[in-house]
Parts: sequence; C-alpha cells; structure tokens
Amino acid sequence: MATVVVSFDVDGTLIHSVGEKANKLHKDAFAHGLKVGLGLDTNIDVIAHHGSTDPLILIKVAEFHGIAKGEAMAKLPVMEAAMNEYFNQHREEAAVGLELLPGVKELLIRLKALPNVATCLVTGNLEPIGWGKMEKLGVLDLFSTPRFGGFGSDFCSGNTEESWKDRGEFVRIAARKCEELHGKVGARFHVGDTPMDIKAAVDAGAVPVAVATGIYTAEQLQAVAEGVVVLDSLTDVGAVLHVMKLAA
Repeated sequence: MATVVVSFDVDGTLIHSVGEKANKLHKDAFAHGLKVGLGLDTNIDVIAHHGSTDPLILIKVAEFHGIAKGEAMAKLPVMEAAMNEYFNQHREEAAVGLELLPGVKELLIRLKALPNVATCLVTGNLEPIGWGKMEKLGVLDLFSTPRFGGFGSDFCSGNTEESWKDRGEFVRIAARKCEELHGKVGARFHVGDTPMDIKAAVDAGAVPVAVATGIYTAEQLQAVAEGVVVLDSLTDVGAVLHVMKLAA
C-alpha cells in the first residue's frame, strides 16, 4: 500500500516565537554565519524574512549590506556550516523563545499511530536546526523514522524574489527521500502558514493545507490558490485528519 506523506513547515506552523528571546538560537546562528562567512556584524531582522529559506535569508542580508548575490552564494557552504556548528554548540537553548502551537503534539501522535502514513519536515530551516527545534520541544520522536524531509540545506536557487520555488523543490525532495526510505509514495499533503507554502505544495503536486497561525490571515491564504483548505489552527485534530482523508 502506498505511503501517505504529511509534511510540515516549522516556524509559524508547528511552533511560534514568543517573548523577548523569540527564536533566539536560530537568529544567533544566522548572525554567527554572516560574521564567519562575510565578516558582517548584523542580524536577519534588517530584512523581511518570514516565509523565506535560511540560505535565501543569508543572501538577502548580504545584499542589504551591498554584497553581490554571486559572492554571497559562493559563501553559503561556509555560512551554513558555521550556523550548524553554532546551533549544535548551544543546542540546549534551542527551545528558548519558542513554543509548540496548540494541537501540534496531539496531531503528530495521531498521525504516528496510523498505518502507511509518514510525517516529516519541509522547511526553510537548515536540517540540523529544524530537527534540533523539534527535539528540544519534545516532539522529535513523533516523526517517522528513518527521518526525512526537505530543508533549506538541501537546495538553494538564489531566487530571493520567489522563495516558494525553492520550497517547491523541498516538497519534491521530501517525496524522493520518502520513496527511498519508506516505499512507494501515494497522496502528499503539505501543511504551512504562508502563501509560499501553498504555492510550493501546488508546484510540487502535493495538496496544500494552510493554517492561519502565522502572520497571514485566513483570507490572505485562501486567495493564493483556488479551493485551498485553510484552517484556523491545528487544534481540531479530527478536522485536520478529515481534510487529509485520514479520519476514521
């Protein structure tokens, strides 16, 4: 029987940032990567970055400071390695300024109990950072093993104006990895909180399931693609499973 793939965006979908130290470790890792790779003393909040990917954010910050895109892209391996190293050195702080959104843990528990369903992350986060957040927030073991997904560290086109296209590639990468690890892939659903998530899912042949738990309203999300399902949150686990045709 084919495996149903349910992929989740991370920030704004599974978790949200809270307090004065919102998403602190991830942001500090960005600052470290930019310092090591490009010699910049800066932070990612100099640009609008919600819904983008980690590599594209690095490029956009570099461009903000007058560095050419080509130079920034050439330094991506150095910056990403520095980010991962910093994150791993401080991984005990990974949950600082982050909280699971309501319903997330319950939904992951229900999905894990279903046969022929594989869950994963599809996110702009670098892979160690995405999984590190899940670990410190106590839900890492609720994802399918062997773990798979699509991450910012898997691909970067350099197209900072249409970040959804990179995200679409992440959705495709996740499907390929699932095929290798868990067998034939059937229906695919991608859950996300931004227009970029919806566009990415459609582009990659997955069904988008939008949640208005980030900075975009339900109306804004519904306007992205005809017929897209938009949920207020993941709190009603039964409703989420019904959308995916996984309800008992």
